[in-house]
Amino acid sequence: MRLDTAIFLLRMSLGVCFVWFGTLKFFPSVSPAEQLALMTIDLLTFGLIVPVVAIKLLALWEVLIGIGFIWGKKLEWTLGIFLVHMVLTFTPLVFFPDLCFTNPPYAFSLVGQYIVKNLVLIMGGVIVYITYREKKRF
Repeated sequence: MRLDTAIFLLRMSLGVCFVWFGTLKFFPSVSPAEQLALMTIDLLTFGLIVPVVAIKLLALWEVLIGIGFIWGKKLEWTLGIFLVHMVLTFTPLVFFPDLCFTNPPYAFSLVGQYIVKNLVLIMGGVIVYITYREKKRF
């Protein structure tokens, strides 16, 4: 497989994951991450965003990230909102350690594992972006 094909497939897989997971959040009680997301957003925004609005905004944000990866244009913008989103997904490790760990700080619960797997998504996004930037230079 050529590197270009591999990067294309990586970009598509990131896009599909974000569109899929974001779309689930448009429907109440469908996303397994809904409650954790709502708790985190509530804490980060000091309760200023009503939960029904907060989850829809998160859904839209994730779908836009997915579309950005799939479309392949404006990757600087896509990667920017992607990285902000990814950083925020780690905040429950600090805010809700009782949910994220079975034995802090090294034994993750299922929720903690769900969060830490985002390291793989981050590296996938970084690889897509680096490849895009290198291609753009020439």
